[in-house]
Amino acid sequence: MNYLKCKVAVIGEGNMIPSVVCCLLRAGHQVKSFTSRDPAGEVRRLAEIAGFSCLGNGEWEKNLEGHPELADCAIVVALTPEKMEEKAAMLRKIEKVANQDTLIALNSESITLDQLQDQMQLPSRLVGLNWTYPAHQTLFAEVIANQQTDTEMTENLMTLVRETWDKDPYLLKRGMGIRSRLMAAMAREAFFLVDQGYVEVADIDRACRNDPGYYLPFAGNCRYMDLMGTFIYGIVMEDLNPELSRAREIPDQFNSLMEISLDQGRTSQGFYTHTVDENEKLELSFLEFSREMRSLMDRYPFPKGDYPEEVGVTAKQKNTSNNHKK
Repeated sequence: MNYLKCKVAVIGEGNMIPSVVCCLLRAGHQVKSFTSRDPAGEVRRLAEIAGFSCLGNGEWEKNLEGHPELADCAIVVALTPEKMEEKAAMLRKIEKVANQDTLIALNSESITLDQLQDQMQLPSRLVGLNWTYPAHQTLFAEVIANQQTDTEMTENLMTLVRETWDKDPYLLKRGMGIRSRLMAAMAREAFFLVDQGYVEVADIDRACRNDPGYYLPFAGNCRYMDLMGTFIYGIVMEDLNPELSRAREIPDQFNSLMEISLDQGRTSQGFYTHTVDENEKLELSFLEFSREMRSLMDRYPFPKGDYPEEVGVTAKQKNTSNNHKK
């Protein structure tokens, strides 16, 4: 199926919903969003900050139950908290009202795709789709599939995300995302350094912002090592790897922050203390920064043509294949 300009349903809660709706409307989709609050005003605000001159048609409903309109949607995008019971309940609701050939794209950071598919009547139409905020401005899109996933649906979605949603997606075929794993590894080491008294939280942020914050948008991790010299990084890793944190539990300090956030939402105290007004100003600055950063990244596009031809094939597999050919 060609998903170009198709009708899309967006279901869920949280600040990501208006941003995703904004992304899809800008791509020319007719969007029907199911969420507890009308996202229209926030969508307009996001579009104005991003400099979007025109958005398509959007509709809003509070309750997913009993809505035959979902049968017209070729794609359902769902965003839920990272809890198995909530994701399973969402999938059951969607399957009750969606056509059998509707593609369901659900966010999943730590739950594998096969675990989610076990909750479904038609598991082949489920893919993982992870976003990052602001979804309407960033290049990020992580698509997750496995052997059960319908190959044609996945390929068509990848084409849509790349060519219409204005993103630079990557496809993972082993049913698990990688973005959160990379972020969790960095966070674990950061917590360890703070807990051991090496640094303060602000020092962590300065180290990340003022070094990888410069090169990651341009090159990513591996290409930057190529630029600087992989041998040097290998020597450093050889010395440091035995000393890195192997913690398996969330630090007590972060657990406390999680409880505060769960109770009070985004306006609560985190690593830094912000008033509601300061939080609003910070988010506005972040949205404006994201627009400018995206413009800069577009001026320095990621080089093409140096990846394995088969999507999802690792460099190790490619090298092994080439050796066999020789």
